[in-house]
Amino acid sequence: MSWRIAAAVGSLLLLGTAVAGAFVLVRGGGPSDPISKAAAPFTYDLTGWEVRHLLNRWLYEIGHLFDDGPSVEEENETIQRYFALAAEVTSLEREIAEDGDESLRSPLDEKRNEHRRLENKVENILEKRLSTVAQDEGLTTSLPLFSRVRFVFPPLDFEFDQPPRLLVISPRDRISLDRSILLRRGLTGEQVTALEGETAATGASSLVVNLGGIATYPSTIPEYDSYESALETAAHEWLHHYLFFHPLGSHYFDNETLRTLNETVANIGGREIAHLVQQRFPLPHSNSVAAADAAREEPRIDFRAEMHELRLEVDRLLSEGKIAEAEALMEQKRKFLAENGFYIRKINQAYFAFHGLYADTPASSSPIGPKMQELRRLSPSLGDFIRSVAEITSEEDLDRLLAERAVGSLTPP
Repeated sequence: MSWRIAAAVGSLLLLGTAVAGAFVLVRGGGPSDPISKAAAPFTYDLTGWEVRHLLNRWLYEIGHLFDDGPSVEEENETIQRYFALAAEVTSLEREIAEDGDESLRSPLDEKRNEHRRLENKVENILEKRLSTVAQDEGLTTSLPLFSRVRFVFPPLDFEFDQPPRLLVISPRDRISLDRSILLRRGLTGEQVTALEGETAATGASSLVVNLGGIATYPSTIPEYDSYESALETAAHEWLHHYLFFHPLGSHYFDNETLRTLNETVANIGGREIAHLVQQRFPLPHSNSVAAADAAREEPRIDFRAEMHELRLEVDRLLSEGKIAEAEALMEQKRKFLAENGFYIRKINQAYFAFHGLYADTPASSSPIGPKMQELRRLSPSLGDFIRSVAEITSEEDLDRLLAERAVGSLTPP
């Protein structure tokens, strides 16, 4: 156990230093352009977050080093209680905000406190379950002098917390992620509107988006989530950690294509890892989950088809220089989606620039998504797929890898 902790802390410090160092380089000599100046009062203190959370998991591990550990059934009870409390806290907060019923403040505080007391336990359980699947898939490494001893690297490590927000900037005449700036949590609607207006006044398309997670180390996962969503987000962000130590991840910021390659791999792999964990460690199907499933209405429209059709049409209009027409179409589609149960605050070029990085989603028009999905289909296992794509550094590399797998699938055994 001691060498595992030493290796884990070493990788943790390396990743934490890299993330914080990158942030310092980005901040440089302070804001010097209109967009940076507008965002400056709201920027996220990433370095401070790392300092507060860097060693949390390992202090918890050391404190419980000689514990026997709970059974799977006891773990499941803890997980279910944690996420049930999350739903109850969210419900009480909404009631207080809407009705102003201060009598609910005391039960809200009690549930919040119980939720916080369970947090480290649940993080530890989910990290172990994700690590088990990663180990099974061969996403491991070894120490130089102990090649027969393999372990998951970097170690799974995440914190339940509210992720920061992100200011996304794209040109108006094309969809491209020109820049993005992390923003602190808790911005009011008025602050978001003012920031978007001030940055859009520079002639850019601007949007403040909520992040579903972020690959700090430890990564940040929304605290009021579900078992399924938490697993998928934690797996997605851990894959960024894993890829950081391979060519694909180490070149993440080189260009937009590499960012798209990275995010698409993390999306595909994260979903599958989470699915494998749920298969291996299923939670008992509670009555509340069954009731929620029964109450869920069938969508009136095909959201994925509508969004993908919109993305392709916007690309076409922008390529013809019809910026006003493209923006009018996006607003028209936003209203149509809202009327049919899909509320999106704003759809513009920045929206597609951010969401289009995930090329397996309808917001993307990149061929990288279908190529990655086909490569996964041709790969003998999830682990083989991830290990293979971790070594590429361009879309051309992906094409070559895909061609090799296609030929291999035609070769008789």
